[in-house]
Amino acid sequence: MTEPGPPVELTDRAREFVADVDALIPGLLDAVHLTGSGASGDWQHDSDIDLVFETSRFVTVVDAKVLVGLHAATAAAGHCVDGIYLTAGQIASGPDGIRSAPQVVSGDFGMARPDGQLTWVTWLEMLHGSAARVNAGRLGSWSKEERDVDTASAVSERASAASRDNLRSYWMPYASDTAARLAARSDDDTVPAEAIEWLALGAQRLVVTIETGRVVSKSAAAEFAAQRWPEYAELLTRVLASRRGEAQPCAAQPFTVRDARRAAALVLDCAALADC
Repeated sequence: MTEPGPPVELTDRAREFVADVDALIPGLLDAVHLTGSGASGDWQHDSDIDLVFETSRFVTVVDAKVLVGLHAATAAAGHCVDGIYLTAGQIASGPDGIRSAPQVVSGDFGMARPDGQLTWVTWLEMLHGSAARVNAGRLGSWSKEERDVDTASAVSERASAASRDNLRSYWMPYASDTAARLAARSDDDTVPAEAIEWLALGAQRLVVTIETGRVVSKSAAAEFAAQRWPEYAELLTRVLASRRGEAQPCAAQPFTVRDARRAAALVLDCAALADC
């Protein structure tokens, strides 16, 4: 059975962006690889589009001046095209030897950014995700590239190790700091929905990667966490509904410090598995 391709709205925007790049920097792009929510099946019409841009050569300072404007225009239009620019050789060798690369976050292009998508998790997304070749400035059809078993196993192992490290180095201190900052606040104080969504929907994705060798959507990871830790199921249901913009009986009730504390506790439960 053939898996469904990326949403048409996503592919149309990607196609337009590739055409714009080729019109101003002919021949730079060889292919694009879909990552992020587009690769995990969780993309929505207002989501960013995350891509790995496979280039025929290294991006130059002259190229960068053009790309800054093109990516900023997508942000101004309300549909950021984000990602990272890498040569085929860099993609083949993996992220460990790449100290920095041209990367785009929320439409903001940086010529030499470290970290970000320079992680084996991105390579794992490329391993299982869709890619499209660029020919004469036109984006071809999306397809999944075949990988040999040894390559797939090595990428999965490294992505798992990177996920453990991210739980230890980022999520554990982030959740601990959040809990400390909330200590003196009332349980019923309101907290922005975006802050709760970030805190409640990120860490469990890494647990899934550690245990399965796959990258899943925030929605799928939330369902996983609700089954593994039923005490957080009610919170996760509300957070997912908020993220999707769905109406719910408690919609008039904003998220609170109590919710943030529970979300931080969930993150710490996830982080505890990093050393298991």
